[in-house]
Amino acid sequence: MFVLLLVAVLGQAPSAAPSEPDVPSPAESEQPVAPVPAVLPPATHELFQRIQNRVAQVRIIERRSGTRSSIGSAFFVSAQGHAITNYHVISDVVLHPEDYTAELVLRSGGEPVPAKLVDVDVVHDLAVIRMDAGVKDFFPLEDREPPQGTRLFAMGNPHDLGTTIVEGTYNGFIQDSLYERVHFSGAINPGMSGGPTLTGQGTVVGVNVATMGNQLGFLVPVKRASALLARALAAKAEEAPPLVESVRAQLLENQQRLTEQMLAAALPKHRLGSYHVPGRWIPFLKCWGDTPHEPEVPYTVTNYQCSSEEDIYLSSRHRTGVVAFLHQQASSQKLGALRFSALYSALFSQDPDTVEASREDVTNFRCTTEFVDVEGLPVRAAMCLRAYKRFPGLYDLVLRAAALNASTSGVDTSLTLGGFTADNARKLARRYLEGLSWTK
Repeated sequence: MFVLLLVAVLGQAPSAAPSEPDVPSPAESEQPVAPVPAVLPPATHELFQRIQNRVAQVRIIERRSGTRSSIGSAFFVSAQGHAITNYHVISDVVLHPEDYTAELVLRSGGEPVPAKLVDVDVVHDLAVIRMDAGVKDFFPLEDREPPQGTRLFAMGNPHDLGTTIVEGTYNGFIQDSLYERVHFSGAINPGMSGGPTLTGQGTVVGVNVATMGNQLGFLVPVKRASALLARALAAKAEEAPPLVESVRAQLLENQQRLTEQMLAAALPKHRLGSYHVPGRWIPFLKCWGDTPHEPEVPYTVTNYQCSSEEDIYLSSRHRTGVVAFLHQQASSQKLGALRFSALYSALFSQDPDTVEASREDVTNFRCTTEFVDVEGLPVRAAMCLRAYKRFPGLYDLVLRAAALNASTSGVDTSLTLGGFTADNARKLARRYLEGLSWTK
């Protein structure tokens, strides 16, 4: 458990005139110094005491063994017993309801309480669960963005150590983020996922979702939780589709939004040697470049890559919602045409990065290769698609392309898309190829 120390600095009032410094006697110098008590600041202690019963631990129970397979946190948001948590906490219940169930361990004690999964927002990693009994104490959700630098308090059950409160700082929304996240400068550890982060007044700012360590935490903004709760409260149980179908519909809607956003944006060109390649296509992409310096190697390869750096969690073995690409510009003044051709072919044959998925989640890639002309630049292109087994109509795409116009230089490029329809993936791949060009 994290303990915040209150450090007091004591001083004396200055005397009217200078005086000789007091020299302690040997007896006085041997007196032990009383330690400063380690206590929580009163505001933090009072906040914890006031709201601790609004936070619970979520346990995912594997039915066959009858024991827990994972844990997370949740917090109550209605008198009817609704609670907010993360989708990634309860994903097994969505994908394998025959094998997993959820329960809540209440701060007030007693036996774990069964929890029903009501609704999910897979894109923003949120879920609403509910226990049959109502609650007297819960968080009303209000969309209020505090000033940057506001002291916040994250709550949850880190590493199954019990309900914990952790102090940190609000640092606003992450700029140019594909999926909205709040930057929280505080320690969010495994088991705290799904818990609330709030102000000293008890107003929820966001839902704990991820960490990069070193006091870098991330929250789903409270407005997303409010929207999901409103939808869950308004829905009629008999009309609700199976949650797997709801996840599929949300993924389809999300990829359509991304496709329209990318096709509507101008595709900037980035210079690599005598070539131009697609640059930072959309603000949510982060880009880097590098040229390894190895004097003994008779060629150079300059890398330029861009990635969304974010994804959508479907299961522990399956991620989606990714946009990434990599360019490699190779050149040599020492290799002849034949040796350079072998090097260039080896670059093209390298396995590209793919979106994380298991055989249970996706089919094998099916590829087609063709030679195309991009405004006078001859290009060899291989387009590969694999289908999602649980979510029909969604695919991962990998596009590989290499310019074929020069004997001792060339550019090889790859585009990776996760979770798009086949038609949208092809549209984006064609638009991507239009970003290739060459200057003689």
